[in-house]
Amino acid sequence: MNKRVLLTVALLLAFWPMLVGAESSQLTTSEEEISAFEKVFGSGPQEEDVYRADRLLVSATGSQIPVRLAPSVATVITKEEIKEIGATTLDEILETVPGLHTLPSGLNIFSSIWSIRGIHTKINPQVLLLIDGTPLTRPYDGGRPNALRIPVAMISRVEVIRGPGSAVHGADAFAGVINIITKDNFEIDGTEVGARYGSFETYDGWLQHGGQYAGWDIWGSFEVQASDGDKNRVVAQDYLHGVGAGAFSNAPGYLDTDYYSNQTHFGVRKGNFNFNLYGNWSDDDSGMGPSALQIVDYTSKINSEVWLAAFEYRDRKFAPNWDLGLRLHAAYLKVDNYFMLLPEDLLNLWGFPGVNNDMIGNPIGVSKYGGPEFTAFYEGINNHKIRMSTGLTFTDTDTESYQNFGATIANPYNALQYVGPDSPDIYMKPQNRSLWFASLQDEWSLAKGWTFTGGVRFDEYSDFGSTINPRAALVWETTAELTSKLMYGSAFRAPSFSEQYVQNNNLITGNTDLQPETIDTYELAFEWQPNYDLTTSLNLFYYQAEDLVEYVGSPPPAAPAENYAKQQGHGVEIELNWHPHKSLRVRSNFAFQRSKNKTTNSLVHDAPEMQFYLNPHWIFMEDWSLDSQFYWIADRHRQQDDPRADIADYELVNLTLRRTNIVNHWDVAVAVRNLFDEDAREPSPYDAAAPEGAYMPNDYPLESRAIWAELSCHF
Repeated sequence: MNKRVLLTVALLLAFWPMLVGAESSQLTTSEEEISAFEKVFGSGPQEEDVYRADRLLVSATGSQIPVRLAPSVATVITKEEIKEIGATTLDEILETVPGLHTLPSGLNIFSSIWSIRGIHTKINPQVLLLIDGTPLTRPYDGGRPNALRIPVAMISRVEVIRGPGSAVHGADAFAGVINIITKDNFEIDGTEVGARYGSFETYDGWLQHGGQYAGWDIWGSFEVQASDGDKNRVVAQDYLHGVGAGAFSNAPGYLDTDYYSNQTHFGVRKGNFNFNLYGNWSDDDSGMGPSALQIVDYTSKINSEVWLAAFEYRDRKFAPNWDLGLRLHAAYLKVDNYFMLLPEDLLNLWGFPGVNNDMIGNPIGVSKYGGPEFTAFYEGINNHKIRMSTGLTFTDTDTESYQNFGATIANPYNALQYVGPDSPDIYMKPQNRSLWFASLQDEWSLAKGWTFTGGVRFDEYSDFGSTINPRAALVWETTAELTSKLMYGSAFRAPSFSEQYVQNNNLITGNTDLQPETIDTYELAFEWQPNYDLTTSLNLFYYQAEDLVEYVGSPPPAAPAENYAKQQGHGVEIELNWHPHKSLRVRSNFAFQRSKNKTTNSLVHDAPEMQFYLNPHWIFMEDWSLDSQFYWIADRHRQQDDPRADIADYELVNLTLRRTNIVNHWDVAVAVRNLFDEDAREPSPYDAAAPEGAYMPNDYPLESRAIWAELSCHF
C-alpha cells in the first residue's frame, strides 16, 4: 500500500469521531472520588467538570496542576499506559509523544538524542531530564551519561513538557523538560517480581517492594537489563575504508550494541520528611555502537555510574497562607570509557614501527553537583498563588586518563600510561562552577475561567555571568468542553565544561568565550473534551533560538566550539485519546515541524518534519488485551553540503499481547517489535572529509524484528 494512502487511512480512523461527532457517555462520580478531587484542587468539582479525567502535572509550575490548565504544552504517560504498550525503556515511552523523536548520536557513542520540535545538536543537551525533580545532567558535555538506559519498572508516570522551562527549572530546560516520577510504597503496595526474555539474548528482571513500617513509608526497586545486541545491524563500511585502510576494518560488520545495566531506587517518608535515592550504572559489557571514530569495533566499552539523592522537607501549614519547602540534592556521576581508536596494524603501516598495541584512550571523569533550594507558596492575596524560590548549586568535575598516545608518552602506541589531571596531555583540566538563582511566579485567577501565569528566574553563574528568563501564559476555560492557551517562554542552556575547556582531542576543542544558548517560544494551544470518552488537542508553536553551540569545521585541526547557529522553527501537534467502546481505546498523534538554520539558510538536518503515531488498545475478552503501535517517521533532511539523498522514511509496527491473572497475582505478556522487519535507519553524521559525505554512509540500521516474553507476580 502506498505510504500516503496508508497515512490517510490511519488519520481517518484515528480522527473519525471528530468528523462525525462523538456520542456522549454518562459518568457517575462517587463521594470518595469527589473528596479526592477536593483535596487536590481545593474545591469541589463544578457540574461541567464531573466527567473530566485530568492528569496532574508538576513540572510546569512546581506544584500540582491539571494538564489541561497548565501554562505549557505537556503530555503525561502513566504506568498503566507504559504497561499497555509494553515499553521497556524510557526511550520507547518518549517516542509516543508528539513532536519528540529519539535517535542515536553517532558522535556521542550511540547515546540517545531527544529531538523536540527539530531542536537538537550532536550531544543534545537541550532537554532537561529530572528524576523526581532532581536533574540528571552530565556537566562535562551537558547531556546525559553516555548510553544511559532507564528501565521502566519503577516509573509511576513520565511528564514531558514541550517548550521552554527555564523560568522554573533554569538551565537546560531549553527545548523541553522530562520529569520521571517514581513509584512510592502506595503504588507498589506489597512485592512485585518480574522477568522478561527475548531476541538477541535480551533479558530483564526486577524486584519491587513497598509498605508501611512503624509509621514510616518505605519502598525500593531494583532492575537489571542486558543484551548481546542485534547482530543484524550491519554497516558496509567505516572510517578505515574512508582513509584507504579498509583491509584493517571489521566492516562489513555489525554495530556493537550489547549492554548490561542496573537501576535501583529507594525511598522513605514520614510526615513532612521525604528521602529518595536513585542509582543507575552500566559495566564493561556495554558496547559503543560506531565507537569514537565511526569504526566497527568490538573492543571499546562504556562504564558509567550515576547516583542521585534528594532530601525534602515540606510544611504545607507552616503559617496561615504559607507553604514552605526545603530541598537538598546531590549527584555523583562517573564515566569510565575505553576507546580503541586505531588498530595496531594500521599504525605500523602509517610509519610507527615497533608498535604492539592499538591506539587506546581510557578517559575517566567524575562529576559531583548539588545544593539547597528553598521554596515558598503564598496564597494570602485573593485569586493569587505566588511561588518564590532561591537556591545554590555547586558543580565539580575531576578528570584523569589512561592512554598510550600524547606528547608526554615516552613509548607511544604501546602500554597504557597514567595521565593525571595536571598533565599537559589530559583531555580536560578539572573544572568547577557555582550557581545562585532566584525565581518568582504568580498564578493569578483573573476572572471565572481565566488564569494568568507570569514568572521570571534569575541565574548567576560563576564562570560566564547571568541570565534572566521570563514566562507568561494565559489559560482560558472557553467552554465546559474547550480550554485555550496563549503562551510565551524564554529559556537558556549554559555552555558545558567540554564546550569551554576540552583539549588534546583530535576532533573537537573548547572555547572559553562561549555564551549561553537562548530561545524564545510562542505557543497557542487548544484542548477539547466533549465527553469522558474523547479528548483532542491542537498545539501551534513558533520559536527563535540564538547562539546554538556547534563544533564548526572538520578536523584536522580539531573543530572549535562556537556560538554558531541561529534556528527558527514552527509547527503543529495534534493529539487524540478516544474510547469508542468500553473494550477499545485509541490514542493517536501527528506532529509537523519545519525548522531552519538561519546561519546557513538550510533546513535543520536529521529531525523528522512529520511524525504519526497510532495506538489502539483492545480488551478482546476478560483479562486479555492486545496493544498495537504504528509509527511513521518522515521527511528528514541531510546536513547542508551532504551529498547523500535525504534520509529514507520508515514505518514500524509493534504488538503486545497481555493476559492478567493467569492464576492469582500472576500476569504474562508476549510482544513483537518491528513486526514486519522494516529496514529502518537513523542518520549517521556528515563529515566533509569522508569520500561519500560520511564514514558510515548508509546510516545506522535500527533493530530488526524482535520477540520477548514476560512473566510477573504481585503479592
